[in-house]
Amino acid sequence: MKESAKNKEIVLTGQYLGVVEEFLPDKQSTYVKDGQIIASKTGIINIDTNKRLIEVRNHQEENRKTVKIGDRVIGTALFLRQYSVGLNFHTINEKIHFNSSYFGNIHVSQISKKYIERISDAFQTTDIIRAKVIEQNYNEYKLSTSGRNFGVIHADCLICGTHLKKIGQDRLRCPRCGNLESRKLADDYGNVTENLRY
Repeated sequence: MKESAKNKEIVLTGQYLGVVEEFLPDKQSTYVKDGQIIASKTGIINIDTNKRLIEVRNHQEENRKTVKIGDRVIGTALFLRQYSVGLNFHTINEKIHFNSSYFGNIHVSQISKKYIERISDAFQTTDIIRAKVIEQNYNEYKLSTSGRNFGVIHADCLICGTHLKKIGQDRLRCPRCGNLESRKLADDYGNVTENLRY
């Protein structure tokens, strides 16, 4: 019987990694043939012991400039539609992308676990939003801000343009003119600790 691959081991394309009874194969970096998991690219083995997931990673994955499902993105709200908001991405997994051509939409059903009647109750243009990529549709991405870590991380007052201060779970107040506004806020609004890097 063949020996299964070990965590952090270097493997080549086509190399035997294990069997489906032992691991869950990663669809992006492995394939299954006759119950055996085979590497579909060269790289380093990464085994998630909790999920029993086996995958092959390489330096190209770490430094990639493309967007994949599950990525965390930060972008600016460009416009509000009746049922969605459009975002231009500035970071992908905490890495800055200048002049990014990536664009995504957050549908009203993906904003929050709570009911949102109007898009403007959750977002405004120029808000900086952290979201998760949930689906790719040609050159556009469907995003979600449902979850505590996702939502608006920076917002300016609609009246005077001053940075808004958090006063409640999804409530903001302008320290300059006193204007009150509501947003779908990320937990770390006003205290963002993203490690942005090139």
